[in-house]
Amino acid sequence: MSALFREQLLAAAAQAAFPAERTLNPATGQEGFDASSEAMLAQVFSLFGITTLNPQDEDVDKVINTACTLATEVAAHVQDLISAGGVLDALEEADDWHPAYRAYIRALWQGERDEVARCAQALHLSAGIPNGSLPLDAGPLA
Repeated sequence: MSALFREQLLAAAAQAAFPAERTLNPATGQEGFDASSEAMLAQVFSLFGITTLNPQDEDVDKVINTACTLATEVAAHVQDLISAGGVLDALEEADDWHPAYRAYIRALWQGERDEVARCAQALHLSAGIPNGSLPLDAGPLA
């Protein structure tokens, strides 16, 4: 399960690194992501344990910031852990990470969805990452 989860996580992250812009829906007259972009963002949020933010959220900046942060910074740390064979202490930069962030990266590497969600909640990520937030490796969001 963990190898398949990591493969799905990194594939989704690669797609979400630069999410699509919202466009005007001619049928409704409202701005939004197209269906494929919404599905991709929903998958990323699900895999990374983001449980209460969705692609249709009114705070578009938070949606995009969350997707980009997860797809670049967090996914890069998971990729580093994969390269280190799952040995978190082998990552030089991990020494400076907050314990809650270390647990989150470890849970993502292990691929246990319940643990990923629990760790995301401990970091206060469930509702997304607002613009201007401190780096996740510094600890829970304010």
